[in-house]
Amino acid sequence: MSEASGTAVPLRFTPALSRQLLSLTLAIATVGLQSLMVAPLLTDMARDLAVGPAVIGRAVGLYGAGVALAALISAPRLDGWPRRRVLVLALVALGLALAGCALARDGVMLGAAMAACGLAAGVILPTTYALAGDLAPQALRSRAIGRVIVGWSVAMVLGVPAAALLAEQFGWRGAYAVIAGVAALAALSVLTLPAAKVPEGARLVPYRVALAQPEVLRLLIMTLAYMLAFYGCYTFLTDHLRATDDLGPSLGGWISLSYGLGFGLAVFGDGLLDRLGPWRVAAPAFLILAGIMLLLPLAAGLSPWAVVALALPWGIVNHFGLNVLVSLLSSGEAAVRGAVLGLYSAVTYLAHFLAGAGLGLVYAGAGFTAVAMVAAAGLAVAAGMAVLPAVTRRA
Repeated sequence: MSEASGTAVPLRFTPALSRQLLSLTLAIATVGLQSLMVAPLLTDMARDLAVGPAVIGRAVGLYGAGVALAALISAPRLDGWPRRRVLVLALVALGLALAGCALARDGVMLGAAMAACGLAAGVILPTTYALAGDLAPQALRSRAIGRVIVGWSVAMVLGVPAAALLAEQFGWRGAYAVIAGVAALAALSVLTLPAAKVPEGARLVPYRVALAQPEVLRLLIMTLAYMLAFYGCYTFLTDHLRATDDLGPSLGGWISLSYGLGFGLAVFGDGLLDRLGPWRVAAPAFLILAGIMLLLPLAAGLSPWAVVALALPWGIVNHFGLNVLVSLLSSGEAAVRGAVLGLYSAVTYLAHFLAGAGLGLVYAGAGFTAVAMVAAAGLAVAAGMAVLPAVTRRA
């Protein structure tokens, strides 16, 4: 997958394309909200269900396993399905699964409902990213992807803090019920998109064909390390802070607000990726993130508000890191784009599972500092792998 070419880049999106990308942004925001809202609610969910935080961590892991399973099953078929119809059905399924979370009476029921959320999200994410890749011209793809992944920022700036406030007023179950309604609204928004044609040349794409695309295997390994770092730190950060200070779930909302503001502000720099090429931005972004991971436990030892402040640059740099991965993986042929991005989602949420279940054990046994050190090591590995393709091309 090549760097951005020297072709002249249009200055702005057409109004029609902007509206279409807005609907896709809402779909991503919905998935981001329901996957990230656990962090500020984890302590209250564990208390209400009479379980430890590791049990909720395993439920989060089951969500990740559900995403990975759905993405793996659907990846070879995504390019042969009408993307709009698939996206609407998956959003409806997500809303029903979120209602199941709100009704959960024990850890087992919660884990099953979260797994169902994961199955729906495993179809939503690659389908949404593939649609963005279909709609945007190559020269604007990084900016289009950047605009769509701002949905994660919307989820954190508006959604997760709102969910935390809802939990304080109506309990965590009420928060989940409201988010189920948001999923229904997202489905209605996607219905306003024009019916997309199946990409020309689309067919059943075996995994070996998707993995044989240039640089895809390397990018998927980088994604595994990158996402393990993010989900490991984000999932347990608020619980770590609340274990030492008598603070409510709104603390997680403040952290999400700061992170999300940074993530959203970074969209103004997405043109840099189109000008320099994503490969040149990858390694510096990953190494800066590794440093931020190592600073998190130090900031937590100073004050919860030091963590809130550090979350702003965390969000800025993480936006660029995520945009690098999605832009590169979506820059191949349209006929295999859905399959490649399906594998991306599977790897992302394999990391989500490992972070919840595996790093949950690290957190329970050795504390948050050990989790941050594992995260930083993973990001250093991703940075090293990001340098290798550029070295190969120069040779």
